[in-house]
Amino acid sequence: MSPLPAAALVLLAAPLAALAFGFFVTHRVRPRTTHLPILASCAAVAAASLALLGGALGGASWSGRLFTWISAAGVQVHFGLLLDPLSVSVLSMVAVVGFLIHIYAVGYMRHDAAFSRFFLYFHLFFFAMVGLLTSDNYLQLYLFWEGVGLASFLLIGFWQHKPTARAAAWKAFLTNRVGDVGFLLAILLLFRWTGTVAFADLFSNPSLLSSQKAFIVGFLLFWGACAKSAQFPLYVWLPDAMEGPTPVSALMHAATMVTAGVFLLARSYPLLERAPGLLPFIALVGAFTAVWGAVGAFFRKDIKRILAYSTVSHLGLMTLGRGGGGVFPAVFHLIVHGFFKAALFLCAGNVIHGLHDSLGGAPTATVDDAGGLRASMPMTFAAFTLGAVSLAGVPPFGGFWSKEFVLAGAFGTPALAALGLLTALGSSLYIGRMLFLTFLGRRSWQKGHAAHAHEAPPVMWVPVLLLSLGGALAGFLAAPLARLLGVEPHHASHTVTALSIASMAAGFGLAWAAADLAPGGEPAWRSRHPALLEAVESDFGWQPFCDRAAGAVAGAARFLGDIVEGSIWDPGTEDAAAAFPALSEVLGRRARGILNDYALLMTAGAAGLAILVSLCF
Repeated sequence: MSPLPAAALVLLAAPLAALAFGFFVTHRVRPRTTHLPILASCAAVAAASLALLGGALGGASWSGRLFTWISAAGVQVHFGLLLDPLSVSVLSMVAVVGFLIHIYAVGYMRHDAAFSRFFLYFHLFFFAMVGLLTSDNYLQLYLFWEGVGLASFLLIGFWQHKPTARAAAWKAFLTNRVGDVGFLLAILLLFRWTGTVAFADLFSNPSLLSSQKAFIVGFLLFWGACAKSAQFPLYVWLPDAMEGPTPVSALMHAATMVTAGVFLLARSYPLLERAPGLLPFIALVGAFTAVWGAVGAFFRKDIKRILAYSTVSHLGLMTLGRGGGGVFPAVFHLIVHGFFKAALFLCAGNVIHGLHDSLGGAPTATVDDAGGLRASMPMTFAAFTLGAVSLAGVPPFGGFWSKEFVLAGAFGTPALAALGLLTALGSSLYIGRMLFLTFLGRRSWQKGHAAHAHEAPPVMWVPVLLLSLGGALAGFLAAPLARLLGVEPHHASHTVTALSIASMAAGFGLAWAAADLAPGGEPAWRSRHPALLEAVESDFGWQPFCDRAAGAVAGAARFLGDIVEGSIWDPGTEDAAAAFPALSEVLGRRARGILNDYALLMTAGAAGLAILVSLCF
């Protein structure tokens, strides 16, 4: 690998400089201009990332140590950057998508009283994600991993006056901590068993870990990824995270934070493939999560929650691709998904913005609030349609190609193939339903046709259109990305392609039937079947179960705290406080000012201390 070029230093220096200038200068002097240095930073990072991508396509890779971070007990951990094909390819997507979302956020948040604070939090997250993708060892990656978690907590709960936002922020924070325990244990075990956490050392020397130890470490890493990338059973935080502003949903929960777990698995592939039975297990969890998320998306009315469950589903597809087909299918779908899902979330933001007056200032909208918005929001409709057909896997758009590579790897196992095809059907079903109900048709129970919706300003619809075009055209990146990663991807057979297209078409047909063939069916089943509605709204009881489990843990902690603090610690400290004055009185009476007594006590104390030291050492 080559030494780090100047462009690599821009990746961390530009966000740090923008955050420092934004916090110490613009935030205090002219808060409404805080976004300017931050947009400049995003542009610099995007340009540097694309320049590095061009070099990587030419066969270059870079690594370098910036300084020694930890040096203790013979163990050294360096702070360095690793810019190989995997990190550069994902970084380029994150940088470009993040830049466009930052531009969108200028228009979306311009009337918010905490405009300056929002952009500081937003760019802190962006900086942490860049650091995560460029780390050259697990401990450094974990540092930025936790930085991403902190920034997500601040952004999900950004509207602090809303109890639901505060609750969602804590739910995301604590659920991710459950997964982070696994990641941290994996790092500690690597230190214990190998003495290093550097990727270069671990991956180039397989003898450092036996297959059994590789399985333990790999499983713990996967457990950490399950929380960050919202895999079953730790996906529960992501739907509630939609309480944050829409740009937050687009950046964190479509293109960056939630894909961090998938990136961790891709980075750890040399270790995971040495763990017997682990990759098939990862693929099975991913396939189940993909179907689970698709079912959840179909039954939701809130347009942001539909997309949130869609993200859960597609993260499951990435994990399926990672476990069933190697690095390329997961990374390719991660990149394509980053473009089209960010576009869809921002389209949802445009709809909320366009319906603002009829929503009474509510921060979200449902399909009941929309309907027939195509004429009043033509640019948003065009962008949403492009994103929807890519997500659904309509050929020749980007999502079709990335899904094909995932299914090609899954078809080696019948159960994975069946779950993959169900996900393909479910994807077109829920996104088709959302497209029809939001933008097409005039239904009596919807309010959109009389809501006087208006198109978003150019600062909001131009980035959305560019993102949707990126998602639609990203299929052309398959061959360059495969060459970049040095792999030969498994192309889907004609049978797989035919079944995939048939599943997609069936999903759109069912969506049209549900939305327009029986236009009154949507509200009717909800009113006629309250038990079914309650079941699907609660994820068939899983969300309440997790809430009860979390409540039980909190209750047990309070109970133990009461015992330890109320029965042991408090009485002990109070008794000690009362005992010391009495002890001082006793010792005071012994202090008679006789030098021989003092010398005897000093000699006895020194002898006792010497005996104790000799016994211990």
